[in-house]
Amino acid sequence: MPGLEICFFNSRCDRTAYFMSLENTPPTASPSFLAALQLDNRQIWIQAAGRSLCQVASGLIYFYIPLVFVNQVGLSATSVGLSMGLSSLAGIAGHLLGGALADSPRFGRKTTLSLSAGLGVLVSLVLAVTQTLPMLIAASLLLGLSVGFYWTAADAAVMDVTLPESRHQAFAIMSVAENVGVGMGVLGGGVLLTIAHQRHELLFLGCGLIFLAFLVMVQTAIAETRLTTTEPHTPTQGFLVALQDKTLLTFILANVLFTTYVALVTSTVPLYFTNFIPAIGSTPTASLADTASLYTWCYIGVGAVAQLPIAQAFTAVSRIRVLMIAMLLSSLGFCLLWLTGTFAIYQYWSGVAVLCVMAIASVTYKPFAAAIVSELAPESLRGAYVAVSSQCWALGYFVGPLVGGWAMDQPANVAHNFWLVVAASTSVGLLVLRLFETQRMSAASEVRSEE
Repeated sequence: MPGLEICFFNSRCDRTAYFMSLENTPPTASPSFLAALQLDNRQIWIQAAGRSLCQVASGLIYFYIPLVFVNQVGLSATSVGLSMGLSSLAGIAGHLLGGALADSPRFGRKTTLSLSAGLGVLVSLVLAVTQTLPMLIAASLLLGLSVGFYWTAADAAVMDVTLPESRHQAFAIMSVAENVGVGMGVLGGGVLLTIAHQRHELLFLGCGLIFLAFLVMVQTAIAETRLTTTEPHTPTQGFLVALQDKTLLTFILANVLFTTYVALVTSTVPLYFTNFIPAIGSTPTASLADTASLYTWCYIGVGAVAQLPIAQAFTAVSRIRVLMIAMLLSSLGFCLLWLTGTFAIYQYWSGVAVLCVMAIASVTYKPFAAAIVSELAPESLRGAYVAVSSQCWALGYFVGPLVGGWAMDQPANVAHNFWLVVAASTSVGLLVLRLFETQRMSAASEVRSEE
């Protein structure tokens, strides 16, 4: 972080600065809304444009894989969920390798982003010709590597060009760009499928063209933001430092639950609406276009509109408390989802409420979680810290589609009650967040006593 030099040797001075920077106290002043947008930070806006473009393609892929390969190709929901789970496992390797490359003087953020875009083009081409489970698994593994490369390099680049006090606002801008991109992809994908008479090959070829456009943007507009450092270290040392950070590991435990919830909403809820709640559609049987439209406007659209106001509103609130609020909102959303499937009244409007609540929960969580990771990460190890912390996304997107796909293959009563079990799991997340908060406060008190 600017102004704080945190090194491998854990000197007393470094640890004091570190824990004082992690005080669980809100900022004394809140920047104006326009200042929070960081209008003068050109790289933030370029990164936001790149994220939006990238998410048009990758968000579309994640949304349509279950719908296309279950309802059109004829694979089981469990097998498709397994393939998406394997994509997340490949994402573990992608995050770790991407973190090493992003921190490397030979590669850096820009080259890592270029590799991500190139892999995205390859994934799209493979999906366009996929008709069997082994081919879907191969595409999913490549997708995991691409996503891992992107998020580690992109998040580290945002940290490089922002100050700690405004970093959650920068990540809020990234989240808006992400929502806009995913929304355009999901809605545009539904339109393209309709025009192409449900030929999903054209859908995925379009994704390849979008990834190619992102590659061109990385090469022509995005600057290398990696900070030079005189600290000699290898990628292995960076990962070891991150893995020995107990507060980071505790935080990852809570984030695994958050990311599992996001994965369920993006991969399983659309399939649940389409196959189990016909009232969601405009006709007696819900269609892909109906589900995509509802998902786009009520989840992605509401999230995009609410992101910046929520980030600004919670600026003066402890970041851990903000995540606790997001956890409670997730619980409410899954309870509403159970009500939607269980009671055959007002199902359409109940589904709208579900997606809106989950949208608010998601945009409350994302920027503040990223800001906390940036507080924990030394400047020279941002790629490593992002790579390790990003494993929560890999694990969440492995668990979510897998258990969600299993639930969707069960009888209706099991599929409906599944959401109550998910809602109950948020109590575990609240306990882990409380433990993380206690660890930070205890560490800060210990440093003060040594002084």
